[in-house]
Amino acid sequence: MKKRIYIYELDCYKVASKEQIQRMRISPERYFNLEGLPSEELAEKLEEFIWERGKMLAPSSMASEVTYYNNIREFLIDRKIQSLDAREEEKIIRMLKGWMLERGYALSSKKYRPAYDKIGIESPGIVRHMKKILKFLEEEDDRDEQEKDIWTLKNFDFPIYGNPIKNTETINFTKIVQPDIREEVKKVIFMHLKYSPLGTIHSEIAAVKRFSKFLKRKYLDIQSLQDLERMHIEEYLIYLQTEAHDRKNYRSDLYALRRVIEDVGNLYERQYMSELFLSNDFPSTPRHVFKFYSDAEIKRLNEHIFKMDEQICRALIIHQLLGTRISDTLTLKTDCLSMRNNRYFIRIDQVKSVTYEKAISEELAQLIMKAIDYTKERYGETTYIFAKKDDPTRPYQYSMIQNQIMTMIRQEDIRDDNGEFLKFGTHIFRHCYGKKLTEMHVDDWMIAKLLGHTSIYSVHHYRKIGNKLMADETRAAREKMDMILLDIIEGWDDYEI
Repeated sequence: MKKRIYIYELDCYKVASKEQIQRMRISPERYFNLEGLPSEELAEKLEEFIWERGKMLAPSSMASEVTYYNNIREFLIDRKIQSLDAREEEKIIRMLKGWMLERGYALSSKKYRPAYDKIGIESPGIVRHMKKILKFLEEEDDRDEQEKDIWTLKNFDFPIYGNPIKNTETINFTKIVQPDIREEVKKVIFMHLKYSPLGTIHSEIAAVKRFSKFLKRKYLDIQSLQDLERMHIEEYLIYLQTEAHDRKNYRSDLYALRRVIEDVGNLYERQYMSELFLSNDFPSTPRHVFKFYSDAEIKRLNEHIFKMDEQICRALIIHQLLGTRISDTLTLKTDCLSMRNNRYFIRIDQVKSVTYEKAISEELAQLIMKAIDYTKERYGETTYIFAKKDDPTRPYQYSMIQNQIMTMIRQEDIRDDNGEFLKFGTHIFRHCYGKKLTEMHVDDWMIAKLLGHTSIYSVHHYRKIGNKLMADETRAAREKMDMILLDIIEGWDDYEI
């Protein structure tokens, strides 16, 4: 076994070009020190971890990890720790933090997040690195997936209804602190996972976690959902109104909790559990305030969007022209275009519901074809038009789009009509699209179709703002909406559709 592993020995350093190495300014003599560790077994495990990291990370990243690793080495020697067990992560991290305090290391640091204009609290690099080591050392768990406390979704042999633009790989039950409740919930979630979207699943787990935390504080004797009585639900409702401040309205949270509790009752044949909640327990539906950009705000934002990466720019302009949900835009397929009767049609495979088609202008079709060509040139044949850079089998992730736009708004000092930083949400574009259609005398059913709704329920929100009579001018309305944004594009110098 080696006692030192130098940066220049790692795979990532060997495959790096001379230009890359010069640019990184890394001393090849930096090394990971394996000497003096309390046991040979521990040294072998850490050596394996370092070599594996060296295959995945850039040399500059490995160089930055040397300091964290060598600090952890000192901790292990000082505390005479001969082995690391991932199952004891909480205990090990607590010991590490105690050692850090003794050495004068900070237990947290502040980090400015420009995308949100906020200062966040971040765990120190030493702690984050220790968690990576423990994750690497996890013993392979050969139990059935539903028996574990953290589920890896790819290990299930049935389809999972996830959103491709959100990176969800696991479902974590560990924050449900009562073991019996955790097992009851896992059984129910396993059933729900076969037919419910992942968004719904995560809402249910979040609701149970919040309830579990409440029970731990107020009712330590409750260890199973089957032990619940009406009084516990009433106390929880009071708690949400008086002490909990995580969100403004807990209506959806309570519905999710009720679904889980009732299905636990059905599973264990405890019919009384369906009567724990009453219809008047749920707060009234919060009134949605739809936000819209003025024409001046849209133009102001788009002028800067054009300065971004060209494919991201195309995605955002196409998103505005289509009036779709962001998930439907980012998951557009490379075969989505067709032509009938000299008109272009686009197929939209909605993540949330159905597949539908709608006619689009030739200009918009050309823009989409340009985006398809861009992707094919770089990644070959792909499923999605907007392919993720480091994994072209997947579409752009919403978090990437959001962070880049919000960072740009701060950096470019983009203001709304009131002089405040422009608020950004991709759904605002969709609301703008809906509002414009109502102002252009389009009937409810056609608005619903153009927006990809299966009913006219949501249209009245747009109508309240448009406040005009409707008529059957669908094609003219659609093309007028297209021209609003195409006019902006034409104002961009040297832009090629």
